Amino acid sequence: MAEKVSSRGRAQTKSVLGKVVSITVLVFAVIFLFLAQSAYWINHTVFNQDSFTNITTTALQQESSRDAISQVIVNNALQDRPVLQRVVGERAQSLISGLLASDLSAQAINALTSKTYQYATSSDRQDISINLASIKDPLSNVLAISQNEQTTERISNLPDEITLLKRDEFPNLSGFVVAMLWLAPLLWLVTLLLFTVYVLLDRKEYAKKVYFAGVAIIGVGIFGYLTSPYVPSPIAASIPTIEIRPLAQNLLTGYLNPFRSQMVFMISFTGLTLIVFNQRFNIAKLFKSFDKKQTK
Repeated sequence: MAEKVSSRGRAQTKSVLGKVVSITVLVFAVIFLFLAQSAYWINHTVFNQDSFTNITTTALQQESSRDAISQVIVNNALQDRPVLQRVVGERAQSLISGLLASDLSAQAINALTSKTYQYATSSDRQDISINLASIKDPLSNVLAISQNEQTTERISNLPDEITLLKRDEFPNLSGFVVAMLWLAPLLWLVTLLLFTVYVLLDRKEYAKKVYFAGVAIIGVGIFGYLTSPYVPSPIAASIPTIEIRPLAQNLLTGYLNPFRSQMVFMISFTGLTLIVFNQRFNIAKLFKSFDKKQTK
């Protein structure tokens, strides 16, 4: 009797231990999956210069981004003339914002995009500045038409470049970005290995493990999709220059949109795979039951 109780206790302990190991493996698989997806996003969005350029250019052309840039320009240009800034500052900002959306500023926007890419990916960062040479004369002419000679004179003396973000105003993440780029294949390999181990730990419950793994993958996708929109705001808030924060938020939102698309694809693909697996599994069970009846 004592031996039966002892063996039953050992079996229960082994069962509990197996479940703990199984859950632990699944948790690590989920973590590595999220890291692998992040590495894929970095590789195909941040380090893909074409993709990065398209996203950055689109974000810079948004009205709120142009307004933020124009506000920084006017604040720098008229910082020693507060009365004049109060009188014409809003009009000057509106004019500059409009000029930034025109073909006159295409070269300046392209240069700004290149500097942003260098800022995000290089350890030797430089200040992000915008070249104003292409908009100084048109801006002065427009203001002259409004017979505001004093403002025109001051605007015409704008510096050729104005700094939007200094090199040390934002944490340098280039080392992390490069590390994730190189670790991407290893992260995917470990993720695949962990999910395989999880499913094969108990072959008797193979189907149940597949369903649990699928639900876990979908959970990662939902987590990434729902949390990514909340990332830009706190990061943008860490930038000391208040005027530039809307621009930073637009850029970060644009960079994270491909990550959200990855999450949608992962959720959709995993859900479809589970549906197909369920149908095949049910069909297999049906054939087995049919064979048993035929045997009887």
